[in-house]
Amino acid sequence: MRADDDRFDRQKRINGWDQDAVSKARCLVVGAGALGNELIKLLVQKGVRDLTLVDYDSIIEANLNRCVFFNSSDVGKLKAEVLAEKARVMDENARIKAVVKRLEFLDDWFYDRFDYAFSGLDNQAARLHLNAYCYGRVPLIDGGTTGFHGKVQVVRSPSSCLECTMSKADYKKMWKKYSCVGEVLDFLDPKMPALATTTSIIAAMQANEFVKMVHGRDCLEGKYVFFDGLKQETIVYDVPKRANCPVH
Repeated sequence: MRADDDRFDRQKRINGWDQDAVSKARCLVVGAGALGNELIKLLVQKGVRDLTLVDYDSIIEANLNRCVFFNSSDVGKLKAEVLAEKARVMDENARIKAVVKRLEFLDDWFYDRFDYAFSGLDNQAARLHLNAYCYGRVPLIDGGTTGFHGKVQVVRSPSSCLECTMSKADYKKMWKKYSCVGEVLDFLDPKMPALATTTSIIAAMQANEFVKMVHGRDCLEGKYVFFDGLKQETIVYDVPKRANCPVH
């Protein structure tokens, strides 16, 4: 077999690369919007063969400028089903299952079969729900964006989790709609600013954390990375484990 006949040849040339470990990883992606589209694309390109995608929402016109798998003919269809169907075309060996459900309707045991979970959700409350159910079961690679800004955090027991960053004031305001990076959105028009370039960068960071974890390299566990696309810089913060965190 010639090198050019192996679709994964170039990444296999990375020192220490384990393609078998990547391909066997059982991955859960929650959210089939902008981040979910990019995450599925990147994971399939890397050779992940076992993917489950969770989303209950339908495609709207406003999704089309940053969701790489969607087009005008898909408007009104279910995000998870369209994304799974189109992503399978990238690799005929990829098994991509669409689960059309709200997070709160998933059984507790649902998370136990996965090796890695990715959050592509667009609000704080849903992300905290996912964080609580993943903690102690499956490592969670969380990402969020708003405009030029984005964030990535890795949660793996016994490290700190997403809820460790929550203050009493945050809990009091949970009825409001929050962006993925914690900014309060307009109550009358709770739509967050979004930019496809930021989405691509944050999803790439999430997928890169997955690659590092598969290969046993240091990752962002217990840390929070903030990306500023205006200044083209990233800042890494330590996230201490909160003593009274209800998750752990």
